[in-house]
Amino acid sequence: MIMMTKKHFSWTLSNSFAALLLVVGAIVALWALITNFGTTVSVDAVVTAAGLWIVGIIFLHPAPINILIPVIGFVSVGAGYAGYFSSPHSWLGAAVATLLTALIVSYGFSLRKTIRQRHSNWYQK
Repeated sequence: MIMMTKKHFSWTLSNSFAALLLVVGAIVALWALITNFGTTVSVDAVVTAAGLWIVGIIFLHPAPINILIPVIGFVSVGAGYAGYFSSPHSWLGAAVATLLTALIVSYGFSLRKTIRQRHSNWYQK
């Protein structure tokens, strides 16, 4: 019988680096949206921030659900923002980019969780 216990968050080097990436990503996105809304500079900055957020979540162990879900939402909205302002302002394209990004990122993180669970239990079989 396998018992699942709730893992507690601790400030390791990996988690500290993840927090730094999440904060820097938020600062970059806010700066771009406040100072250059709708320009190619802001699109590049928002895509960069989304990349920082994804890498930050990858380094966060264990990733709390109250951080994981908002980050997936911000990354998806960032993709929609980039899709809207990189195209001839197509709302449909932005919505599709947002939805596809949310699906791909959430699937990627659930696949990562599954691999971690199987890898951590390989010796029990």
